[in-house]
Amino acid sequence: MTKTKMIFAALLSGSLMMTACAKKDSEFAARYAKNKMGASVVDGAKTQEAGEQAAAQGLEADIVGVKRYWTPQGQPGPRVVMATILINNTEFPVTSHHYSTEIVDGSVDVNGYNIRYHAMCGNDECNPYYAAMEVYQNGRIVIQEGIRIYFDKTKPEHQDLYQWLSPGNELPLLGSSQTDPRGMVGYLNQAVTGGSSSSLIK
Repeated sequence: MTKTKMIFAALLSGSLMMTACAKKDSEFAARYAKNKMGASVVDGAKTQEAGEQAAAQGLEADIVGVKRYWTPQGQPGPRVVMATILINNTEFPVTSHHYSTEIVDGSVDVNGYNIRYHAMCGNDECNPYYAAMEVYQNGRIVIQEGIRIYFDKTKPEHQDLYQWLSPGNELPLLGSSQTDPRGMVGYLNQAVTGGSSSSLIK
């Protein structure tokens, strides 16, 4: 093989490798662009990192559905929200009751994992609804997911969002306010209002 052909072969090999990497990156981007209920990812790189780390430990976890149930007009009682959580091949409901914008906490054990769930309504209509869950195994966190869901989408910024975070990067549900990105609520809100804490992938 002449020197020219060798250089061409090397360039071709490099081109194929770059194409394969680009295809792999594209597949990852498509995989994490939305979660299983269609919410858009906030920071794809962090979500991919968290997802791959959890998968390496044999865990698939996601919030796959959220429904709001209204208390009949004129009757006392809370707003009821039921979320459906997927842990590997098992789906189970988590129901929270909200009287205003207070935080509701709970935990449940499923298939060897401890699920800690936190939720709050963004206003008295519970639109948007925020939630964060942490999945623990043997007392150690494996992954955290946060979501923001609008049941009534009346403005362009009313987007459903989600974020996965790896151990060591998890956030409390709420910081000092609903715009504080040190909490999951503010982190998700900053993605749309132009904060620098994340890069929304549409």
